[in-house]
Amino acid sequence: MKNVFRKENFLIFISIFIFFYALILSLFFPVQSDKKEYKSQIQETGLRADFKTATEKYISSEVSGLAFGYLLGDKDALPPGMDNKMKAIGMAHIIVVSGTHLSIIIGASRKLFGRISRIVAVYGSIFLLAGYVILIGFTPSIIRASFVAILSLFAWYFGREQRPMRTVILTLGFCLSVNPYFLTNVSFQLSMLAYSGVVLIMPLLARYFYGLEKPGAVGSLVLASLSAIIACLPIQLYYFGSLNLIAVFANLLILPTIPYAMGFSFLTGILALLNLDFLATGTGWLAEQILKYHVYIVNLLEEKTEFYFEFPKNEPVWLALYVVIIILIIFAVHQDIKVGKGDTSDNNDSHYLFGVDNIQDVGREAVEWDEIRDTPGTDRNK
Repeated sequence: MKNVFRKENFLIFISIFIFFYALILSLFFPVQSDKKEYKSQIQETGLRADFKTATEKYISSEVSGLAFGYLLGDKDALPPGMDNKMKAIGMAHIIVVSGTHLSIIIGASRKLFGRISRIVAVYGSIFLLAGYVILIGFTPSIIRASFVAILSLFAWYFGREQRPMRTVILTLGFCLSVNPYFLTNVSFQLSMLAYSGVVLIMPLLARYFYGLEKPGAVGSLVLASLSAIIACLPIQLYYFGSLNLIAVFANLLILPTIPYAMGFSFLTGILALLNLDFLATGTGWLAEQILKYHVYIVNLLEEKTEFYFEFPKNEPVWLALYVVIIILIIFAVHQDIKVGKGDTSDNNDSHYLFGVDNIQDVGREAVEWDEIRDTPGTDRNK
């Protein structure tokens, strides 16, 4: 009985209550979604405009817009037609500032400040995170990603184990406490579902295909993409009526180089603002080569229309697929999947499949990518 009233469980109850409160508001007191409301939060500021101007001096206009899309979530700056092409191959999520971007910031900050002390690493990471979020704007997806990043950061600092299901519920509750009507925002729905897919479904797939072994970098990337796609598929079919089977391949070719594109682009802008022209020229050239590679891959895969399928939109049957997904997850947990290389365990403890023990770091080291990989890859849960 005491466990019921533990602080963690109390927060879970509060989060569930907030969810139902948001659900009632959305059903009986709906409001018209206003995209301008979110756009107004990311209007150009002096610093933002200066950064873009400085960066454009060393990265050609041909691809600089793509760099701003990665760094600032600015779709308006993308090269003509690039937004639609990315959507067509299932890569639109990389232009939405979320866990990918924040995990890169936190990872770099921890390595930099961690040499001093863990507490300095925590506060240094939060400081950089806050500055970046203020620069970007408070959109639904960035609020969710920020909460997950900070939660993971403190879990690493205190050495606390993060239970994926509990983290998902707390994240949902926090975001809906900020604005209950996020529940009807499509971007937020995709963001939450993609994140949930990575931390809940990916460990199941990893256990099935790898047993007790840890997937490599390529394996983790493929599994993370598949998990996010599975979680988002029903709602994507419902809203957009489209499916592109080439999405996993596109993620595999582009996502591993996203941190380098972002890092060199960011350094170019900062060095340019500091008038360090020689260094900015070098980092700008490196960023441009990676960005040109991304443009080439997007143009190449976008032509592969044989992998693109269209379906009727707004069909409730698509949402009913979540019932099937949930049943399969529950079945997998209770049956304790044992098919996989190297799996000789007789352990039937169902919580093992939710990211605990040897498989937990698979889901946590995977960074969500569309809004798809989201938990910073660290050793915080060892």
